[in-house]
Amino acid sequence: MSADRNMPQDDPPRRNPVPVLLALLAFAAAIYAIHGKLDHLSMHQVYARFGALAWPAVLIALAGMLASYAMAVLRDGLTLRHLGLARSWRELAFISFTAQAIGNSLGEAELTGANVRTRIYGGLGLSEDESAAVSRLVRISLTVGALALSGLGLVFESSAFPVHFGLPDQAAIGIGCVLLALVLWHVGNASLLGPGGWQGVIVRVAVSFADWTAAGLVLFALLPAETAIGFAAFVPIFALACLAGGLSELPGGIGVFEAVILLLVPSSPVEGLVASLIAFRVIYYLVPLALAAAGMSRRLFTRHGPALQGLGRGAGDIATLFAPVVFGLLAFASGAYLLVAAMTPALVAPLMAAARYLPLPVIELSHFLASIIGLFLLIVANGLSRRLSHAWMVAMGLLVAGGVLTLTKGATPGEALPLLIVLALLGLARPAFYRATPLTETRLTPVMALAVIATLGAVIWLGLFSYQHVEYRDDLWWQVALEGGASRFLRAAGGVSVLAFLYLAWNWLRPLHAPPEEAPPMDDIRQIIADADMARPDAALALSGDMRFHLSPSRRSFIMFSVRGGHWVAMGEPVGLAEEIPSLVWSFREAADAAGAGLVFYAIGRDFLPMAVELGLAVQKIGETAIVPLEAFSLEGPDRARLRQVYNRAGRDGLSFEVVAPADVPAHMDRLHEISEQWLDAHGGAEKGFSLGRFAPDYIVNFPIAIARLDGEIVAFANLWPGAGRHEIAIDLMRFSAAAPRAVMDYLFISAMLWAKEAGYQRFDLGMAPLSGLEAHRLAPAMTRVGAFLFEHANAVYGFEGLRAYKDKFHPVWEPLYLAAPNARALPGALADVAILTSGGLTRIFHK
Repeated sequence: MSADRNMPQDDPPRRNPVPVLLALLAFAAAIYAIHGKLDHLSMHQVYARFGALAWPAVLIALAGMLASYAMAVLRDGLTLRHLGLARSWRELAFISFTAQAIGNSLGEAELTGANVRTRIYGGLGLSEDESAAVSRLVRISLTVGALALSGLGLVFESSAFPVHFGLPDQAAIGIGCVLLALVLWHVGNASLLGPGGWQGVIVRVAVSFADWTAAGLVLFALLPAETAIGFAAFVPIFALACLAGGLSELPGGIGVFEAVILLLVPSSPVEGLVASLIAFRVIYYLVPLALAAAGMSRRLFTRHGPALQGLGRGAGDIATLFAPVVFGLLAFASGAYLLVAAMTPALVAPLMAAARYLPLPVIELSHFLASIIGLFLLIVANGLSRRLSHAWMVAMGLLVAGGVLTLTKGATPGEALPLLIVLALLGLARPAFYRATPLTETRLTPVMALAVIATLGAVIWLGLFSYQHVEYRDDLWWQVALEGGASRFLRAAGGVSVLAFLYLAWNWLRPLHAPPEEAPPMDDIRQIIADADMARPDAALALSGDMRFHLSPSRRSFIMFSVRGGHWVAMGEPVGLAEEIPSLVWSFREAADAAGAGLVFYAIGRDFLPMAVELGLAVQKIGETAIVPLEAFSLEGPDRARLRQVYNRAGRDGLSFEVVAPADVPAHMDRLHEISEQWLDAHGGAEKGFSLGRFAPDYIVNFPIAIARLDGEIVAFANLWPGAGRHEIAIDLMRFSAAAPRAVMDYLFISAMLWAKEAGYQRFDLGMAPLSGLEAHRLAPAMTRVGAFLFEHANAVYGFEGLRAYKDKFHPVWEPLYLAAPNARALPGALADVAILTSGGLTRIFHK
């Protein structure tokens, strides 16, 4: 294969920045609220409270976590069964548990990309529509379960609300009754029942009720003994905190969930409640992630042990598919863990013990370097989530270094244990990280950049909060003392802030270029096109010099493509031998995946759609191409009167037509170039590329040229693209001089079609009319409706309707053309990438 497996992984299609900004504002508001609540908080007391958590309470919390995740598996299984998509419980359990672990940590809002459950259900063989239906029913069941639990809590514990929140018990009962009425309305409303009837709805709601009860029990069991609130009264607060966290669009509702709990749960002193929230995050979020990682590591090691040094032959395995997401989260959590430890006061006893064996400079340097390692883990998590083999190697080294530095900076072995657990699990998951793209050639997505910035902001705020009793002095930056925790915090905060700023600036400002790639000789490409079973006329674009090529092992078939943004954009359909096309397309898909790129096919016909669907691509109609059936084409009959008049008048005006064979084109090259320059100057245009040919002698000389002469002088020309087997021929460049008669292009088209019919071609392709034939129905996809609107109303910018009307007078058959992209959200970005490639660059996109 000629496709470069080290192709850089550029930016994915750009996301809407509004959710990112709103999430950042929500996080800042949560930090502000927490800051006001935690005034005079003692971190040492938080550590003490955390270490003093009663084991019975921890065991109850663990049992609640397992019960919650078990209910999630049961709910997914019941939903699949009610939709007629039942899967074996053994097959479902691992995937559903993983979906829950990832979904709880990432969230499922726009900010974190595709719905996690929808993607993971695809691993069960569900289509995108089926996955979306399952996800919709799960969300409805969860929402109704939360309403039921909150309503019962408000009704049966109404006496607690006047005491703790100043809410009259009658108001609590009233709100609870409203929530329960909504639950009953949902069960009784036939339009919302969905599969299984009301019995199925009741079962799903009951399972979700149990899920919420178990999840609430996890935090409730960990609450300090002095918390004066019962479980039934606590549940509505827990549900509200989860809802607020979900609406914030922050991964896991981090910060917002804690703010609601701290503001509404009565507990004094507050250090106990903070310790409980930390324990809740560990038990309900990190422990399931670790369990999912352990399950994936076991599967990967069992199935791919001999391939641990390879590129991961099990890339399609479900464990391999989702391990990168899980380990990316664990690496990010490990980095945050190291940063929190670096920004908060160290425990005195382990620090004193370390000072007996290690010099003070070693302790100080270890503390500073551990914070830097934490920052690097936040960054490398991005590469792990993209399956980069380099990211796996760097992460392994960082975790080893983080564990060693944790010990040498004066911490207990228990503080290094989580890092070593992640290290061991990540080591077994080697086959999941098979992409060869260098880590330095990837960019942080806006979401990952937000996560890094928010994490650094939170841990630095935590450090400032922890040392707020220390009076600031300039010499604190340089003070070196065993008890100088504030100085170590300042140096760590300053170091990671500077490095993070430099990295983010470099990340967004540096240009990313594809490495040079040796293209096959043009003679080889010509031979492939000449021998091809499957080659549309636009295969001639392979001779333009703009393309990269992905070749079959026999080198008798190819896919031509260009790289733009995070996409490999294939121009048209594969070219070559019919029996090689399926394997060629899949190897192209694998090569793009290995390079971390999204796959796009532009201007494909309906015959290629089944293959695009099999590849998992989303398809969008982008216009229609005008095909003239040559067998029925003539100038006879009343419906061809206008064409006949144009053709006859052109002959009387002195126009003549001929087709110049490729071997004779060089003799006319100077005149053709002169006409091309006149045409470009007259139209204020620029040469295009990718999906359109351009006037370049090395390109033009490959094709027969249709020319129109006026009194013997060439005044117009068009190069022709012959297809395989004389089945179809298309027209490419069409240019005329200032001296040409007005109807010269009509004459050239008519004459070329008559010549092609005489030469034995069956179809003549006049080219695409963009956005033509798109449906404006209110139920059509949004992108289709936007395209239909532009086709009708944007003629001042680009003559969409005029172009179609011009081609329509030749009585063509309009055949649809499509764009295929990784998913529906990527379609607009993929279309923009095609426009930039065709225009020759972003700055030339508005040239004619």
